[in-house]
Amino acid sequence: DMEKAWRYVDQHVGLDYGYEVVLMGWLDTVRDNLPCIRFRDMPPMCLEPEHFEMLFTYVQRISYAAARVFVPAVQQRAGVPFNTTLTQAYYQAALKGIQPTEIYSIPEQTGWLYETTRDGHPVIGESMVCNDFVCNVWKQGGMFNGTDVNCAESSVNDNYKLDIYEDPELRPDMCKDADPENPTCQLLGPYSLRLDSQPGVLPRYNYVPLSDQMFS
Repeated sequence: DMEKAWRYVDQHVGLDYGYEVVLMGWLDTVRDNLPCIRFRDMPPMCLEPEHFEMLFTYVQRISYAAARVFVPAVQQRAGVPFNTTLTQAYYQAALKGIQPTEIYSIPEQTGWLYETTRDGHPVIGESMVCNDFVCNVWKQGGMFNGTDVNCAESSVNDNYKLDIYEDPELRPDMCKDADPENPTCQLLGPYSLRLDSQPGVLPRYNYVPLSDQMFS
């Protein structure tokens, strides 16, 4: 339904990039995705869940812009106003039985609202990164056929994997002319981005069937 898809686009034109949720698709487990560094023969040193409260409590004091990538998401999950300090948000979450080390792993939900801007002016609206927005446009247009897809927890790679794309041979002639050997459509750039296969692994695109609660 192109009309519904474009209506959704028009409703969200001008909203700022989703800095408030940019880390949430990555921090969707308590420990498994936290980065580590290695130095010579020493054991790896990894970021720990306990570090986030200490780190962003300080960041919130010195830079609102830097704190946007984590603090509003915790406030959202704690159910507190966005002018609440991070320490207060953790405290309120604890009163509800949410452990401080687990709060950021609560899945982001499509439709959650944040303090953001539209065309530079403060508004309350959805906060989305690029793949989330594209997924929601598809969803509004009916591409998922009623399947309950939580776009807010999707990733770029998830979008590639979904079994929703046409046969590569049906791609427009301009795509074939620009990059004849590439089954996807790439019109610009000095390097060809191939998503169809990698040695020894499944294809990276167009093979995962839709299912309810996907990405949740």
